[in-house]
Amino acid sequence: MNKLALLISLTFFFGLVSCKLKKPILQTEPNLATLNAGVLDSKKAGILSNILQLKNSPQAFSYLAEADYFDGKQSVTLNMDVSVKKNEYIYLNAKALGFVNVARVMVQPDSIRILDLINRKYISASYQFMKNFTQAKLGFYELQNMVYAQTFYEPNISNTILDSLGQQLILLLNVGSTQQKAFYNKDFLLQSVLLTEQAQQQQMQVDYANFKNIDGINYPHELVINISGEKKIECKFTISNFAGSIKKEPQFVIPKSYKVQVY
Repeated sequence: MNKLALLISLTFFFGLVSCKLKKPILQTEPNLATLNAGVLDSKKAGILSNILQLKNSPQAFSYLAEADYFDGKQSVTLNMDVSVKKNEYIYLNAKALGFVNVARVMVQPDSIRILDLINRKYISASYQFMKNFTQAKLGFYELQNMVYAQTFYEPNISNTILDSLGQQLILLLNVGSTQQKAFYNKDFLLQSVLLTEQAQQQQMQVDYANFKNIDGINYPHELVINISGEKKIECKFTISNFAGSIKKEPQFVIPKSYKVQVY
């Protein structure tokens, strides 16, 4: 249980469980022509302006979530308490059975810190450590974007390719060897974002659904993370008690008796 709990905690924020595929990823591009080059820049500028205007950017928010984890063999459900303060921290407290404290995670601009409450262990990792798992540029602000229900990397007019599929708008952006494919609906709300590492042959997709406007924030109340690796892993988060504020600042105290691991 404790390993799965930590796995879910980490998966929610940055997908460290990504691993190499046994077979190459098959890329499926929309079977539609891209926008006419003559009108591309003005069309792109208008679309990107609409997307940026609709972005949520509250200074803080919090919610509860029920997290369902499944990897084909094992499944577990955890309860999570999440607090976010813009540009300062992403905090998560995970419980099993609704009352057994399992793990606490504090993600800040300079580090990722984890309290493994079952094994009485404190883990601290820099973002440099994440390169052991992925070559994608994933630092604090990329993780914060995901928690804000935004794309990991912000689209820009010079490097973003536009396409469409039915009622969906698709934005393609290459960041080094990583491709980001973002799907928006006709109202310019982000529905899904897919990260693909071509060289590493690994993939992570985040789907957002059931948007609700609470305290002036249009936030998805269902979030699903799928990771393609040697095993297919899915984490589904059902969100409740959303609020555009934090009632109490999270406490992240490291007991002196805990074993320390620094990466």
